Amino acid sequence: MNYLWEVMLKLREQGLSERTVRYQMPHDFSAYMELSMPYLNQESIEEHSGVEVNPYYRFYNIFKDFFRPDLEEFPKLRENLFHLIFHMLAQNDALSGMTREEYYKKLLYEDFMEDAFGSDAREAIALFGRDEREFILSGLLKQYETGSSLDIFKDMMEALITNNIVYHSNQNSFEILVYIGWKKDKSLADKMKFLIKMFVELPYHVEIYYEYHFGIMGLEETMSMDEIIMC
Repeated sequence: MNYLWEVMLKLREQGLSERTVRYQMPHDFSAYMELSMPYLNQESIEEHSGVEVNPYYRFYNIFKDFFRPDLEEFPKLRENLFHLIFHMLAQNDALSGMTREEYYKKLLYEDFMEDAFGSDAREAIALFGRDEREFILSGLLKQYETGSSLDIFKDMMEALITNNIVYHSNQNSFEILVYIGWKKDKSLADKMKFLIKMFVELPYHVEIYYEYHFGIMGLEETMSMDEIIMC
């Protein structure tokens, strides 16, 4: 689940009252997701649970002054107002249906399915789960708005490929080194090829190291001879 309206639909699907959840400001949240769920692929909501929402994703003008660092008064009042406002926004969201961004993502996904990015990209994006695809499409829209960014690539890696570390080479400013703590297989390799194609622009070059970390001079934990690749 990524959007408010999905929460409302899921509650109705589970037969739960809309009053059984409380909307909360998350401590940490992604710039590419409206909801901060405990699990990226979460498909259900527990009764009487908290739903963390990034208020700046779509409603910055409403919430820009709610949580300023210098604002310390009335924290409980602000928490209650946050919940009540999002309760109304969620109801309106469910009624209004698809947002503009959802519409753009729908069109973008159709482009993938029609091989606009090539048959390899169509097959690769199918390797990801539904919520993972939503995350990818949000990242692509963000990239179209702001231009290519290695930060977006790093965000994709963190969310979609577990047990990885992304390094920016000190010797070559256009070289990106990626360590993935898994054995290389076709599915993982195809996912990485796709993410690099979509989110890494020329002249950057990505070198991937599977299972074994490359040795880094000065970091003893990376220099065990049985567990490194020398480069």
